[in-house]
Amino acid sequence: MADQILPKGLRFFNKKDSQPDFVIGSLVITLNELVQFAKDNPKLLSEYNGEKQLRLQVLKSAAGNLYAAVDTWKPTGNTQPAANLHEKPTVLPELDNDLPF
Repeated sequence: MADQILPKGLRFFNKKDSQPDFVIGSLVITLNELVQFAKDNPKLLSEYNGEKQLRLQVLKSAAGNLYAAVDTWKPTGNTQPAANLHEKPTVLPELDNDLPF
């Protein structure tokens, strides 16, 4: 994707052949670079419970290498809940008892 924003200060490494199957890979975080990236890009930060966050997606390249990209998805202002959880569920009508099983 051409519009991906790659954060600075994160380096991913694929799993080594000698590592167990539950290991997917490794991540090295260079804190100074990551903090500076966040300071330089305040519009990329979101807020949750009063805390600033940098939302990332872990992706796999066409060559099979892991990497991270900034998750820039923002909810739209008119999101509605899928269903009212306090309503009684709709009762289905009785089916015919002529079923072959």
